[in-house]
Amino acid sequence: MAAAVLALAAFGLMVTHMQPAPARTLFVRHSSATNAPRQYEPLVGQCIRCNAVTTRHVTPQACTGTEQQTFPAPTAEQSAALSDIKPSPSMTPRQVVQTMLHALHRSNIDRPRARFGCEVVLRFLAPSNPASRVTPQRFGQYLGQPWYTPLLEWEEYRLEGDAVIMGNGTEAYQQVGVRSSASGEWCSVRWILSLAKLETGDEWRIESVFVQEPDGGTDAGLNGDAVSLTPLGAYEAPGEVVLKVMKALRNPDEPYPLHGSEMAIRYCSPTNAASKLSPKAFQQYLKEPWYRILMEWEEIQLEDDSEEQEEGASVLQQSVLVRRSADESWTVVNWELSLHSGRWLMDALTITE
Repeated sequence: MAAAVLALAAFGLMVTHMQPAPARTLFVRHSSATNAPRQYEPLVGQCIRCNAVTTRHVTPQACTGTEQQTFPAPTAEQSAALSDIKPSPSMTPRQVVQTMLHALHRSNIDRPRARFGCEVVLRFLAPSNPASRVTPQRFGQYLGQPWYTPLLEWEEYRLEGDAVIMGNGTEAYQQVGVRSSASGEWCSVRWILSLAKLETGDEWRIESVFVQEPDGGTDAGLNGDAVSLTPLGAYEAPGEVVLKVMKALRNPDEPYPLHGSEMAIRYCSPTNAASKLSPKAFQQYLKEPWYRILMEWEEIQLEDDSEEQEEGASVLQQSVLVRRSADESWTVVNWELSLHSGRWLMDALTITE
């Protein structure tokens, strides 16, 4: 039997306890501009508990993942409870997400009446979410966009990591995997929640939902409207996203501890394995030698990559140049981003010295 192996990484690298799984894409790469490009070889495998992946050996205690439980389609009792369920100060972010999954399931989306599941979801949308002000019928049209299909056709789901409440106490995120059958492939979905402060108490509401597949344009049936389940005015250009994350990582504990790691995870795409990490675990990875430049740079320049990008593309790259005050040359940090529900999120990065 192959020896048990364990390793960790950030921004999508792998953790594995058992070897024989097929190789996966390495999300973080490191190369040298002066020598032949080099890339750390990934350890083949996947952690059976936390589903993360990496390239380096560490002690077994480093794996903080929790065993993932698979949940089936909603029971008759769970479906019946949807009729009266409403946001409540007693509901946790995880409970809100589970309620949304039950409401969107094919057994409830149009039962006991057309667009019933949409009615339930609308009760839980944050006031800042533009979809909170539409009719259930209109919301059903939103869900007709192809990238939301996994939310409607799931038969099993799993909670991938704990729900993380950010240090400001007003935002949380939960990573979930869904699949359409017991033998189907898992699709990653990120749920972002915000805390609505009401007279009756603070309630967790759905701010945004990011599904694994990048946006592919608006649905023709929606007459070309900009349709995304994200807050109005929330659009940030790829360069703005990269600079925001780079500046947060440069001062990782300001304005409060782990803020930089929270921001980085907050902007991870559903397919980025780092989206399943806790901020504390993420910050540990930043201490690795090839990540230190992210916390030590003194100068930064955003590259203009617009000429290399296709108009209307939902996947692109954005490079930044950084260097310490004592460095003679620049380090290139290249970010790969994809568009999810109208927001640019980070898939991977490459660091070239």
